[in-house]
Amino acid sequence: MKSITKAIAIMCLMSFVMISQAQEEKKWVSGNSFNAAFPIGDMESRYDFGWGIYGNIDYNFNKFLIGRFDLGWNTFDGPDITDPITGYVEDVKMNVWEFTAGLRAKVSIFYIEARGGYFTGVNSWGFVPAVGLRFKKFDLQGNLTIAGDNHWGGIRIGYYWGG
Repeated sequence: MKSITKAIAIMCLMSFVMISQAQEEKKWVSGNSFNAAFPIGDMESRYDFGWGIYGNIDYNFNKFLIGRFDLGWNTFDGPDITDPITGYVEDVKMNVWEFTAGLRAKVSIFYIEARGGYFTGVNSWGFVPAVGLRFKKFDLQGNLTIAGDNHWGGIRIGYYWGG
């Protein structure tokens, strides 16, 4: 009996999601997102954590394929460095501007995407694979940024103003 109840609940949830996603979206949709970043590998030894703010623009080719354009700013904090002679404390930070574009493929509320672009602060071209959930105007994404020798994972939450 419990498995029938679970199956009915899952079918109802899937129907709700499909109906809510069936609405026609505008071609151009913009939004904003906030990012929590976690350095990986060599970058982890230099920086503790980061956060960022993004402007997002999507172009809906059809209901499954979307063009993505992001302009973002991330800042990473590192451990403070104290000069033993003068006692001067240097606040270690790195700011990175991100200019990326790519494609997103979605099925219902789930999607995968890949973006590439330039990252200032690390002065390198990079690649950002991501997976996420988009429910109406809200977006939740997990991503991995690979920019030269610098790598960081991120969790983004976004809100789209149109569409």
